[in-house]
Amino acid sequence: MKENEHGDGEFRLRIYGKSELACLYFPDRSPETARRNLYRWMYRCPSIREGLAALGHDKHRKFFLKPEVEVIVRGLGEP
Repeated sequence: MKENEHGDGEFRLRIYGKSELACLYFPDRSPETARRNLYRWMYRCPSIREGLAALGHDKHRKFFLKPEVEVIVRGLGEP
């Protein structure tokens, strides 16, 4: 797991840029590839798709809100 901004290695629920969160899940990939891989994982997880839809997720926004991050982490586990 990549260290967070506090350097303690603990994952925190907060607003994340889409590429930023994707790179936590795929640290050895480029930001663009990591983002595509994260989207692929999210699409294959019905609980994430339904959870984000229930929150009114805007796919054009460049970041995930804290509740959206919570849905993603619940579906995929912590990065």
